[in-house]
Amino acid sequence: MMTIRRFKKTDDEYRAVLDISNTLWPDEKQGLAEFKYEDASRDPKYTHARFVGEVDGKIVASGVYGHCTWSHVPGKYLVFVEVHPDHQNHGHGGQFYDFLMGELAKGGADTLMTWTRDDKPDYVRFLTKRGYEFAMRYAVSRLDVEALDLSEFDWTPGKMKELGVEIQCLTELAEIDPDWKRSWYDLGWELFQDVPFIDEPTRPTFEIWCKRFDSPGYRMNMHWFARDGDRLVGYTGLWLSEADPAKIYTGLTGVVRSHRRKGIATALKVHGFSRAKEHGAKFIETDNEEKNPMFELNMRLGFKPTPAWTEYRRPFDGAAEVAGKVDADGSARVVSASEGA
Repeated sequence: MMTIRRFKKTDDEYRAVLDISNTLWPDEKQGLAEFKYEDASRDPKYTHARFVGEVDGKIVASGVYGHCTWSHVPGKYLVFVEVHPDHQNHGHGGQFYDFLMGELAKGGADTLMTWTRDDKPDYVRFLTKRGYEFAMRYAVSRLDVEALDLSEFDWTPGKMKELGVEIQCLTELAEIDPDWKRSWYDLGWELFQDVPFIDEPTRPTFEIWCKRFDSPGYRMNMHWFARDGDRLVGYTGLWLSEADPAKIYTGLTGVVRSHRRKGIATALKVHGFSRAKEHGAKFIETDNEEKNPMFELNMRLGFKPTPAWTEYRRPFDGAAEVAGKVDADGSARVVSASEGA
């Protein structure tokens, strides 16, 4: 039997939980500093609870539930359980979820969401068997930086000059705008509202947003802005991977509505490609909702699709969970996208 308890924020426990996750998702590895940063940068007004499962005193599973801070709806909770491959198929995942459901049944939850990936059919079956339904697909793609021929994009400087748009690195922007963090914050929110979500996006406070500058993956010279006169009209940024120096992530890339379809997003991305080459990265990785035009642009620029992340949801009835009122297909139970049962 596995013993479940609340996670302790010690380096040893962070490493134990991280080892489980990195073993399950080896191509999505995180470093210790990255993982700890995620907890340190959370907005405390939103619920986030992490627990661990022990067998013979060793952490073999972890589980979390919490609010979706990027798209907050009262009653909507992200639920996720991970069981180390060496300890799967012993009922630990189900036991962990029963525990989490008991916690959530104490009040407030009415919708559950979780993720898996297209290349995990067993996890998908496990989800759908228990009442989850597909909600959204986030296409992941990767660019081979070493094979990229930047001469294909020699047209971008001339096009930007024709438009009267200047591409500035953040290091340049900071020299002319003493309030550059606020300028970035405001532009980012304008762009973020056009990112496809099932529910409306939630704007973080400026103070919480600024915690990104504490991220181990942040470098000032890896962020670019498009400027039209005094107005910022576009942005792209790169973030380093602590666990995989060969990989760089692209976060949000966007252009304000008035300036779209003019080549600005491409020009921004080309600056990122060039810096990634200088940095010695082998790959740039990003993800987009599958119907987002930015995904189509990435494909045209040479990105290749990899297994996509998929979001699944189902309603939650706490009273039924606790009472064990499970219908014929088990839809009153929740399942992890990474339980591996």
